[in-house]
Amino acid sequence: MHFIKIMTAILLLLLSPFTAMAQSTNTFKVAVEVNDQIITNYEISQRIKMLEIFGAKSVSKKEVINSLINERLYTYSANELGALPNNSEIDKGLDDFAKRGNLNKKDLLAYLDTRNVSQETLLAYITSGLTQRKVIQKKFVNNIIISQSDVASAIDLEDLLSKDNFNIVEYIEIKFLNLLSDKKSLKYLNTINKMVDNCLDLQSEVKKYENISLTVHKKRRNDLQKNILNELNNLDINETKVVKNLKNENYLLMLCSRNSEMDKNTIETLRNKIFNNRINKIGKAYIQKLKGEAFVDIK
Repeated sequence: MHFIKIMTAILLLLLSPFTAMAQSTNTFKVAVEVNDQIITNYEISQRIKMLEIFGAKSVSKKEVINSLINERLYTYSANELGALPNNSEIDKGLDDFAKRGNLNKKDLLAYLDTRNVSQETLLAYITSGLTQRKVIQKKFVNNIIISQSDVASAIDLEDLLSKDNFNIVEYIEIKFLNLLSDKKSLKYLNTINKMVDNCLDLQSEVKKYENISLTVHKKRRNDLQKNILNELNNLDINETKVVKNLKNENYLLMLCSRNSEMDKNTIETLRNKIFNNRINKIGKAYIQKLKGEAFVDIK
């Protein structure tokens, strides 16, 4: 009987390493192939655990896998563009991340370690965020131009000036006193348009013509007709546009000024919001393009 117990104990000892090895093999098994890169089950489980520790609720495996695929594709793009973050950028990113939780880097990593999340998991997460931003910045940021009309449209959309009774728009309207053919009126208006750079120029140029009426308007935005407001919102200061009135007659508008009565910080916040919205749209379109060109195999 004693012999059987000894043999059983020995067998258990012998079998235990194989059991652990089987679990380990499954843990590090490849879950996804992305071009020549891989994602393991270990990486997926670590990312889920880390996100849950940071307070994320209902973290789905499918969402995590999709995020990790995106990260691999951005890394691939960053390699081609020479846009991979360096060690100092990653270290600063880690420091900034820790400060959000009122911790230092050492305490944050120790905190994760007590919950069986490796520091490599957090570093990979931070590095991927930096990589994505650097790729988008290198490829697209310089092509994003936010005009005054973009800001004006955003102000209207968010109704930021609904309580402002002093929001004045100044513009010039010129039209013909006598009815001309569509072709002839367009010709004259386009000729005038080419000769002027600002509202003062326009007022001076129109004096050369006898058959043209010039009116300078200063109105609150809320008092403008919707069709006029829409046209002015699409103009930058001193920009002109030939439009048609309700009688289908051509006339020319030039925007002279906008008095938004909004502080610079509010305007800057709005511009940043427009910028971020555009970057997000560009990022979504770009990652779909990368996915379309990539080999992705989810096991």
